[in-house]
Amino acid sequence: MTYYDQHLHTHHSYDSQADFTDYLDNSTGFVVTTEHFDVANPVTGQTDVPDYWAYSAEIEQLNIQYGNRILKGIEIGYYQPKEAEILAYLADKTYDLKLLSVHHNGEFDYLDDFVADMDFDTTFSRYLDELSVAIDQNGKLQAHVLAHFDYGIRLFDVTPEALDKHESKLIEIFQKMIAADLAFEINAKSTHLYHHLPLYTYALKMVLELGGTLFTLGSDGHKLEHYELAFDELKTWLKAQGVHQLVTFQGGTRHFVTI
Repeated sequence: MTYYDQHLHTHHSYDSQADFTDYLDNSTGFVVTTEHFDVANPVTGQTDVPDYWAYSAEIEQLNIQYGNRILKGIEIGYYQPKEAEILAYLADKTYDLKLLSVHHNGEFDYLDDFVADMDFDTTFSRYLDELSVAIDQNGKLQAHVLAHFDYGIRLFDVTPEALDKHESKLIEIFQKMIAADLAFEINAKSTHLYHHLPLYTYALKMVLELGGTLFTLGSDGHKLEHYELAFDELKTWLKAQGVHQLVTFQGGTRHFVTI
């Protein structure tokens, strides 16, 4: 099996207009999309829920045409005050891949422009607290991957040294992540569009030292131009860090792919 992008969006996500065929026609093998599920989303002022039945119906139809190449996925935007709503939505639905994310805190999304003018340490500390709570609940959520650990600070131009002040909290989070059997995502949008590769080098070293063995590579693509963004470069970088296999998820089963 060749490795395939573990973080993609289509028009079933509120912030994407991409079609399945954009990815299918420009790849071979499996395509899995991880559509946004964000309750109480401050970006749109509403809860953004993918229509699971329409999503499933489109996949079923396209799988006839494309030889069962499409897998189902979701990106769970965790927000603790709405946990019951999140769990109720997930209860009767089946996915091959579930990402766990924190995008907002009920007041603002961490990619809102003004966040860049906020205090870095205060912002990152708050975000890490929220991420920690999300991981604590994974026994209920049953996600497979912790997505973009740096989402809360994507807008900050910082060096790895800026993370040192938060080292103990990061260690705690990654320990929880490993204990929860969550894979650590290398997010290509973060590394290459937000220029956070040095932060991922810092975090990946920490995860490896803590005994982490599950890693995924996802573009966080919302359009074809970002599909498998810089994957060749990132695979070379991963091997240099000591990571030689990545994991995919299909029907509840892990598959390890050598890179």
